[in-house]
Amino acid sequence: MKLWLIFGLTASLLYGLTAVIFKLLAGPRFLGGQPGWILTGLGLGIAACGALGALFWPNAAVSGDTTRAFLYAIPVGVMNGFATLLVLRVLNSPTGNVSQLVPIYNTNTLVAFVIAVFMFRELPQGPDLTRNLVGALLIVIGATLIGMR
Repeated sequence: MKLWLIFGLTASLLYGLTAVIFKLLAGPRFLGGQPGWILTGLGLGIAACGALGALFWPNAAVSGDTTRAFLYAIPVGVMNGFATLLVLRVLNSPTGNVSQLVPIYNTNTLVAFVIAVFMFRELPQGPDLTRNLVGALLIVIGATLIGMR
């Protein structure tokens, strides 16, 4: 099995578990923590993972400008943090359901796919194009069905 696939599947599992743990941290029936402080704790955990990644994979990049990448990562972290804060706020409400929210915010796959096609010219070819377009359509259908109440 290819390393990118192993890492991708592991990340998927961890993201899925994270959504459930968010509910345990923020949900009023559970810990009911304040979303801002939960996000602060998450930030500390993410910073620790970043430091460990730099320590254990110091030469992961073949070439590049690590300082600029580090600085550009800060606004990306703000975007990710704000998105996570919104998710925690929803889960902090009595009507916030993981089973409904996660499929909706995972429509981010479509955003990333469209941007990658135009910005990086990553348009798949042949059968891969068909599979990707059908997959994107299924994501839209699924999010629509879940969002309807």
